[in-house]
Amino acid sequence: MITPISPREMVAAQLKGSGFTRAKKIADLTIKASTDSTRKATSRGYEQAIQILTPYIDAPGNQGIDAQRIIAGYNNSLNNLAQKERNQNETVSAFKLQELDSYFTSFDGGDSGGFRNPANLINATSESLDNTLLGVLNAIDEKQATNQSTDVLRGYLSDLQQRADIMRDLKNRFNSGELAQNQVLDNFGYYVDTNPIDGSIRRAALLPAGIAPEGIAAGFKRLDATAKFGSALLPIYAPYQKDAQGNYMAKIGDASWSGSGDGALTADKAITSQNLFGEGEFDITDKNKFAIRENQINKGSFGKGFIGRDANGQPVESILYRGNNNKLYSVNQNMIDKFQQDPVLSQKLNGYVPQFSPSEMTNLYKEATPMPDERIAPESKITGLTAEAQKAQAEASRIQELGFFGKIKEGLSAGVSKFFSRTNVPTPPTPPAVSESAPDIIQQARERFFLKQ
Repeated sequence: MITPISPREMVAAQLKGSGFTRAKKIADLTIKASTDSTRKATSRGYEQAIQILTPYIDAPGNQGIDAQRIIAGYNNSLNNLAQKERNQNETVSAFKLQELDSYFTSFDGGDSGGFRNPANLINATSESLDNTLLGVLNAIDEKQATNQSTDVLRGYLSDLQQRADIMRDLKNRFNSGELAQNQVLDNFGYYVDTNPIDGSIRRAALLPAGIAPEGIAAGFKRLDATAKFGSALLPIYAPYQKDAQGNYMAKIGDASWSGSGDGALTADKAITSQNLFGEGEFDITDKNKFAIRENQINKGSFGKGFIGRDANGQPVESILYRGNNNKLYSVNQNMIDKFQQDPVLSQKLNGYVPQFSPSEMTNLYKEATPMPDERIAPESKITGLTAEAQKAQAEASRIQELGFFGKIKEGLSAGVSKFFSRTNVPTPPTPPAVSESAPDIIQQARERFFLKQ
C-alpha cells in the first residue's frame, strides 16, 4: 500500500534528492520572483524560501550549518519588512482617521443652516476627500524617493480614490444641474445623526451608500423620507433603537419612524407642524424646531469613536464610559465583556451609544483614565437606582400635568377598566340553613292530597 504525502512533503523529498546546492538556487529564485511594485522582495518570497531550506537544517556537516545561516538571514529580512509594513500601516491609519473626519460635520452657520442643507455638504465633503487623496499621493511619492515599499498605501489609495471620485462626480452633476428631475439617488444618503431617544440633532453627513468606510454609518437605518437635492431626491438615514420585539425606531425632532427587517422605516408620527414625510419634503433648516444638542457622555453612559490602531495599523473603534462620579474612563475589551455580564450596564452598552468623531475622541481621551474593576458593581447599582428614580419622576410629572379633573378622569377610567377586567365569578348568596326539626311542607301537602282521595 502506498502512503500519500502532502505537496510540501513531495517538494521536500525532491529537494533532498536533488541536493542542497539546487535547493539554495530555488530559494533564491523564489525570492526574486516575489516582489512588490518597487521590485523589492516581499514577505511571501522569504517565507517560501525558508520552507524550501528547512528540510536541510538538520543535515550533517556544513550543509546543516549553511542552511541555518541562510534561514537566519531570511528571518532578519522578514523582520525588517514587517517593521516597514507597520510604518506604512501607521501612515495609512492616520489618513483613514483624516478621511473619517471628512464626512460628519456639526457646522451650523449661514442662512442655509450648514449641515442642515445637504447641498452644503457635497462641496465640503468632496473637497476634504480630495485633500486626503492628495496627502496619500504625496506620501507614496516620498516613500518611492527613498526606495520604500508603498503597496499598503496603494491599497488604501484605491479605496479612497473610488469614494473621492464618486463624491466629486456627484458634486459636479449637482452644481451643473445635470441631476434628473425627481431622481432618487439610492447610491447616496443624507445621514442625520440624532439621538433616537429624544430626536435631538447634532450633525449630518452626505455619504456614498455601500462604499463608505466601514463603521462610519453603523447604527443608521434608511427612512421612508427624502430631501430635495437640486432637482433630485436624497434618501434620509438616521440612528435607530431596537426594542425587545426586534423593531427599529428612529426619531428626528418630534417626528418618528419605525419598522422591522431590512426595508426603510416608515413614518410613525409628526407632532411638528412641518411635514418631514412627503416626497422631497424632509427639511431640518428650522433651528427652533430642530435644535442642536451638544454631543456628550452623560453620567452612567457610554460613548464610542474611532481612535488608535490595531496590530495591523487599522483604526479601531474605542469605548469610553463616564461614571456616576463624573469621571471619564477608557474601556478595554476585557472590561466590555464584564459590562456585558451586568444586567444594568449591558442595557446601556447595547442601547444607543453616541458616536464621536476621531478628533472628538482624541480630546476626550486626554481626560480619560483606565476603568478599574471595582467600579463596575457600584456603577451598576447607582445607574439602576437612577433609572428607577427617573421613571418615578416622569410618572409624577405626568400626573401633575393632568390637573384636578384630569386625575379624576384617569381615576374613573382606571376604575371602569378594573371593573370590566374582572375575571372572578361573583359568589352566589348562601341559602338559609334548613333546620332538622322544621316541618317538610311538600311532604305535608302530599299527605293531605292523598287523604282527600
